[in-house]
Amino acid sequence: MSLPTLVIAGAQKCGTSTLTLLLRKHPQVFMSMPRELHFFDRRWRRGLEWYSSHFDPTPEHVHAGESTPLYLYIPLARERMMATLPDAKIVVALRDPAKRAYSHYWHSKRLDHEAAPSFEAALELEASRVASNVKRGRARFTYLDRGHYIDQILDLEQTYGPDQLQVVLLDDLIADRGAVLARLFTFLDISTEPAQTIPAQWKNRYRIRGDQSEQAAVVAYPPMTPGTRAMLVEHYGPYNDRLAGWLGRDLSEWNTV
Repeated sequence: MSLPTLVIAGAQKCGTSTLTLLLRKHPQVFMSMPRELHFFDRRWRRGLEWYSSHFDPTPEHVHAGESTPLYLYIPLARERMMATLPDAKIVVALRDPAKRAYSHYWHSKRLDHEAAPSFEAALELEASRVASNVKRGRARFTYLDRGHYIDQILDLEQTYGPDQLQVVLLDDLIADRGAVLARLFTFLDISTEPAQTIPAQWKNRYRIRGDQSEQAAVVAYPPMTPGTRAMLVEHYGPYNDRLAGWLGRDLSEWNTV
């Protein structure tokens, strides 16, 4: 039975799709199709045989992996993953949690999952939606709660430790893709040579369909209001500071209104 040795566990709207595509270009990495298997959160009852059927690496592949962004956030998914794959390498992608929350809202709007007329209205509904689990509330509508990264990472660290856990910041990936990939490939004990030659593979920009065409058009969603940004910065500040201490790097830009 072939099980993954690499999991991109989250977070949603933090570049996990892009990281998957970049890793898929490395000759020593096999990434599952489809990308998001949702085994540890939604499809646990299908069993390990079903999960294993998605991994068919060749002898040239050092790692077989998958990418399901909900694993980081859902406590039961983390528990199952840690128990099933204690020796796996875990990659976590993060970004400014306020920006992540806003991007998540527009992603939900694009998929017609979100009926709230504004981001602010969705934030007000979040607690009640999660409590009632309306339409998989914890999976779909946790715009605010999902950005408490440090608590989720500390839980993973209990099993995986620093040698098996790698955090990638989306800002770093955008600024210097080659350097980030080189560090990631070193973490995975695979050749770093492709880091400078793998082309950009950006995915999941916000899209809408034009009135006259079936082709999706890339558009920018409206900017977050300054008041909402200020509220989120105040909320996330203590969590961001704890994460900065854990990472050993400056995240003060995340705390800037």
